[in-house]
Amino acid sequence: MLRGLEGALHHVDAYEASYFASYPLVLAFDNLSVGTLQNLVYLVAMIKIGTSFIWMIVVSLTPNMGVAWHRFLAFPNIWFKREADGGTALGALQPMTSGGKPIDFTDPGDDDVFGVSQVEQFSWKGLLDFSTCTECGRCQSQCPAWNTGKPLSPKLLIMSLRDHAHAKAPYLLAGGGKTMEGEEKASEEQLAGVPAAALAEAERPLIGTAEPVSDSGFATGGVIDPDVLWSCTTCGACVEQCPVDIEHVDHIVDMRRYQVMIESAFPSEAGTMLKNLEKKGNPWGLAKKQRLEWTKEVDFEVPVVGKDIEDLSEVEYLYWVGCAGALEDRAKKTTKAFAELLHIAGVKFAIMGGDEKCTGDSARRLGNEPLFQELGMENVATLNMAFGEETDDEGNVTPESRKPKSAKKIVATCPHCLNTLGNEYPQLGGDYEVIHHTQLLQHLVDEGKLIPVTPVEGLITYHDPCYLGRHNKIYTPPREIIGKVPGLRNEEMHRHKERGFCCGAGGARMWMEERIGKRINDERVDEALALNPDIVSTACPFCLVMLTDSVNGKKNDGKAKESVQVVDVAQLLLESVKTPVDPAGDEENEDAPEPEPVK
Repeated sequence: MLRGLEGALHHVDAYEASYFASYPLVLAFDNLSVGTLQNLVYLVAMIKIGTSFIWMIVVSLTPNMGVAWHRFLAFPNIWFKREADGGTALGALQPMTSGGKPIDFTDPGDDDVFGVSQVEQFSWKGLLDFSTCTECGRCQSQCPAWNTGKPLSPKLLIMSLRDHAHAKAPYLLAGGGKTMEGEEKASEEQLAGVPAAALAEAERPLIGTAEPVSDSGFATGGVIDPDVLWSCTTCGACVEQCPVDIEHVDHIVDMRRYQVMIESAFPSEAGTMLKNLEKKGNPWGLAKKQRLEWTKEVDFEVPVVGKDIEDLSEVEYLYWVGCAGALEDRAKKTTKAFAELLHIAGVKFAIMGGDEKCTGDSARRLGNEPLFQELGMENVATLNMAFGEETDDEGNVTPESRKPKSAKKIVATCPHCLNTLGNEYPQLGGDYEVIHHTQLLQHLVDEGKLIPVTPVEGLITYHDPCYLGRHNKIYTPPREIIGKVPGLRNEEMHRHKERGFCCGAGGARMWMEERIGKRINDERVDEALALNPDIVSTACPFCLVMLTDSVNGKKNDGKAKESVQVVDVAQLLLESVKTPVDPAGDEENEDAPEPEPVK
């Protein structure tokens, strides 16, 4: 209206791009006098300003109107995001804190709070996150749990926490809350003026199944259902997509920590994994000597630290094989392929001798922070010793033996190991230069040390592992390798790179049954098979297992062709680097006469 009145005042007599929408109004107002036009401008402007004022008053009186408040809170929330460099809150998880300080699990304080069991125990940034939600649903649209019929919606999770915090606020502002022993902090006199709705909200547990509304009309039962909490794969799609940088994964893990450490309330299958980690140092519960069994299946020597070499100063890389790469049959194929490629390229590398343990990725994301720290500190001590660093009585590296990060190179085939070693072990005193095997392989191909010559025919589609892609921003190397293999035709799935879809194994979901909705790996494989590929490729042992299981199941059901295979990028490259043997040529050479010596 204002634009149309302006055009009429300035006698705009032809259609212009600057009056694209308002030109019909310019024509309607054309015959009015200047005074009338000016009065109409005043009237419309007053209506516009008055509406804005009314809206501002409504928002200021209704602080729980999240869809309105995000206009004011979005900029502070983005400014105070976890990563100072502006990156998303992915990769490393933060150490467990109590009162804003990291908890020392070797000697925790008597008043330390483990995880989050009440909304007021979230950090101020968490509470700011809840109020900042724009309710746009971008997180929900990308969430693998929500897309497969699970109860977890990142949007609804944040909104539920926001509504609960605001409903409970009068009780907390009156001094309400409970001590560690469960006693009420405030007296009855202090709580006398608190509305009944706030008192009822204060009685609700943060985690618990929903219960019918009470006779008084107030909600009962938990704010967040346990199935919501345990459906998360920590893939990071919600954090990646959020336009106001809400840190969903951090808050979910904080709530898991309390459930695991204090309530011991978590899926039973995960308990088996935790016991195996505690007793055997790997999720499968296998003996540590089996970590080296794969080395007997290759036809070259694989140097072992402490056995074949004294320390890692004699080689260029430590190859961190990881639990899956050493103990899981399908993942061992990747391990052997990568080791053979390094051998062909002449790269000096060595592996640990079996004394290493699981990095603790699954334990940490399940919520068992003490177990993660125990495993991590043992591994850091083992690694520092392997790199030739000496430690004092307290386990700290002595200054004179400390080596620069660039001298401590580790290559890993598992993105979860990559993420933990490179991003989380610095929290425990281990500072290493860690790269993924696809990064090293791409470098070797570019240098001409590995030359793909043998065609691998067929259509291929590549699945982005969440902890390689979203968490560590490594998207190009696997695709570069696939592009160098002759004969392959690469076609991307609809959801790829930043918007890639999880395989369903992250967040310790690898060790839990999927009982609700469609299996996440089936959803991802359906998307892959829609392209009718010959090869589904990935670069993560967890993804390899999940995708293989789904593809095999669909083969049995007749929903996938028998020829389709799931392989790691390293296996593809090895197949192309190796020159095939020609049986016919060998027979001809046997029948041919021996050449006469040159005179």
